[in-house]
Amino acid sequence: MPLIFSQIFIDYVLLAGILIIITVLYLGLKKKYSTIVAVGGDDIINGVANVMTGREEAMGAIPLLASDALSSILGVKNWHEACESLRFRKINQVNIGKTGNNKHFLTFVTLNINMPVEVTIEFKDFYLQSYVKNLIISNYHPEIKKLHNDYLDIALQGTPKLSVFDKFKSLVATQSGGDKDISLLRARSLRIFTKTPTPILLDNKIVCKTPQLLETSDEMLKIIVARKS
Repeated sequence: MPLIFSQIFIDYVLLAGILIIITVLYLGLKKKYSTIVAVGGDDIINGVANVMTGREEAMGAIPLLASDALSSILGVKNWHEACESLRFRKINQVNIGKTGNNKHFLTFVTLNINMPVEVTIEFKDFYLQSYVKNLIISNYHPEIKKLHNDYLDIALQGTPKLSVFDKFKSLVATQSGGDKDISLLRARSLRIFTKTPTPILLDNKIVCKTPQLLETSDEMLKIIVARKS
């Protein structure tokens, strides 16, 4: 039977895989539930967000063994605070990241490399080539200040060589801290190319491979956050 929690209807189901979770999720939507709550780690919460983006229903989340980045989006430190947030149902509408194979991500994805590789990143008006040590494409990352909700942040550790006109060089900001070789860019969409197909990871799981389109979603996700957020 459905569990009534602060006027939110939740089917309590013990689940063992994301495909089963998505099946039950669609059943909940068919039953006209106004709120769907995902309980688990990044893979489960991102999987539910993948379906809920662009819908009128709200999504709640109770992070269990989830990343700090995901908990920060919710404005909570633990599952106790997340449960408390559901009571008050404060809803934020947010853009989230999306891959070319239609996988959404609330937090960030990384290029799976263990040594420098040559990477080409194609933007709308220019492209960038670099031997890259680390590459993060972030919708939200706790260590990257997000200036525009509908832009992705691209943090690149390497030595970029821009093939651009001088006026576009201002789009690349080099960090002034200890890591001089970290560059930060912002864009609504980008394409990543490598010489050989390279996995792109979300929470250490492969979501796609290069070459790959990454962009911010045009559709919004309605997500329940802490009252103080």
